[in-house]
Parts: sequence; structure tokens; C-alpha cells
Amino acid sequence: MLKVFKYLSLFLILLNVVYVISGAYFYPLASIDAIGIWLLKAKFFYLTHGFPLEFLKNPLFTYSHPHYPILLPFIFSIFYFLLGGVKESIIVFIYPLTFITILFIIYKLLKELGFNQIIALIFTYIYSMLSPLLALAGRKHAGEADIFILLANLLVVFISLRMFKNKMQNLGTILITLIIMIASQIKLEGIFILAALIFVPIPKKTKLTAGVISLIPFLIWNLAAFYLRLPNDFGFLIPPFQEIFTRIFAIAGYVLLEMVKINNWYILWPVFIISIVLLRTKNVFLKRFIIPSFLSIGALYFAVYVFSSINPATYVPSSIDRVLIQISPYFFIWFALLIKEALPKKFSQ
Repeated sequence: MLKVFKYLSLFLILLNVVYVISGAYFYPLASIDAIGIWLLKAKFFYLTHGFPLEFLKNPLFTYSHPHYPILLPFIFSIFYFLLGGVKESIIVFIYPLTFITILFIIYKLLKELGFNQIIALIFTYIYSMLSPLLALAGRKHAGEADIFILLANLLVVFISLRMFKNKMQNLGTILITLIIMIASQIKLEGIFILAALIFVPIPKKTKLTAGVISLIPFLIWNLAAFYLRLPNDFGFLIPPFQEIFTRIFAIAGYVLLEMVKINNWYILWPVFIISIVLLRTKNVFLKRFIIPSFLSIGALYFAVYVFSSINPATYVPSSIDRVLIQISPYFFIWFALLIKEALPKKFSQ
């Protein structure tokens, strides 16, 4: 019977892999953000054979968020040069490959946390079914950047677990620092992963040094964008005191509305919240790293919504699903560890 669950889980995971590959094949350019931001800037690099400053400063392309970091479009442009032309239908296959990588790391992470093979496969399948992840992997949002921020967060979680087990301390610190540096050049919110560094089991002086180094690319890009006067179609403001509370309640409402979307999350969030209330776990990694990292990074995203110049009614509903999937490694591992506590030991270990 156990073998049936094993092979059934593998089969269902494979179906999702085929599903996202078919999405990348049949609907390679379904996302307006992919077409108008990431792939458009890749064309700029390809056409100019250098830094596309004129294109980025052109008012006609303000909708492409010229102030966004350009690492991802630059990497895409390298593929264009290697392929001999702008071949976006090939580029988007990077996304199903990233999806496969994410599932493999999730599985290995669950195994490292003490899950047996079958339960780890079942939870890997559950994770693979999350609609925002499937969308980013090929079914709707292929060509966007959020899946790479998800991958960065997941890698930090995996490396941090190894460090909590007193493995790869020095190497782990270097790798996490590099991941934060790279993530901040994919999307600006990639720098939020820096908050997780606070909870890694290394000396405070090492944390401070790693944190400062992690900030360097983020600061350089923002200073360069300011110096080059790259157009910025949104910014930050300090709303009146009363409006801050209005915004907080509105944002919380939009987040809750996203959480109850059956088509995106099924019953994950209600079950997760009930599990938090009813179940307890002594897992040190969960208490000292996963939960505080999730709350800290989540608070930073929430603050961006509160102080953004864009009205929350416009900004939050259009982006919160991708924000949640970016930080999903934290809450999903939290969820999995709670459910593990409820399972009989012969099934969970």
C-alpha cells in the first residue's frame, strides 16, 4: 500500500511538470508583465549590444518599470545572443526547469527535516499544486521574476537548515550572502531575504559583515538609477496618521481575500491557521528560523504596501498572490511540520 502512495505521488508530480511544460509551449507569452517588462528589457540589451540607457529613459517605456534591477533581462539577452535572435518561446522553458528545481529542493528539505520518503513526496505534490506557483512555472506568468525570488528564499531555508545542523557554517554564510545579492538584482524586494540572515546561527559580527556585503549591489543599483534619472512610475510616501490605519485594515482585508481563494490555495490557509491554533511542535529550526523569518519578511512586504504611492486597492489585489508564493517556503514548511506532529510516528518518520 505504501508503494502505491509513493508511485501515485510521483505520477501526480510528473503530471504537474507536464502541465507547466505544456503551458510554456502552448502559451509562452501569456503574461503582460513578462512581455512589457522582463522580456522587453532583454530585447533592449540585445538591440543595443550594451547597457540600454536610451530605451530605459524613453517615456514611451515607462510602464516597463525602468528602475527595476536588470539582471534577469541581461541574462535573457545572453541567451538571445547565443540563440542568434530574440527567441522568447525558448526562453520561457527556463521556468518549467526552475519549477522542477524548486520541487526537488522542497523534497530534499523535507527529508532533511525528518519526513519519510512517502510523506515528503505527498507534501512536495501539495506544494506543486499551488496555483500561483503553477502560473509562474508556465501556465500564466512565465517570463516574470517572482519564481526566482521564491527559489532564492527556498535556497536560503535549505542552507540555513544545514547550518542549524552544524554543517557548512562558513560556506553557508557565503552562499546566503551571494543569494541575497543576486535576489536584490532580480527584483528589489529580493533584498528582504536579508531579514532571514538575522536568524541564522552564526556570530553577530559575522551577520553584520554578511549583511553589509549583501546590501552592496542593492545600494549600487539604486544610486545608479538615481544618478541616471531612470523613470520611476511609483515611489513611497508617508500618509497622514489616520490614513495609515485605513491602509493597514484595507491591506489586511485584501490579504485575507487572497487566502480564501480556493482556486489559488485550495484549503491550505484555513487548515494552516487551524493547525497553528491546535498543534504544537518543539522543532528548533521552525521556532528559531522559519517563523521569525516568515514574520519579518512578511512585515517588510506589508510595510511596502502601507507606504507605497500606489493605492492599496490597486496594488495589493494585483500582486499579493505572487508575494505569498515568493515567501511560500517559510509558511509551507511551517505548515508541513505542524501536520507532521499530527501524524502517527510510523507515518511521519
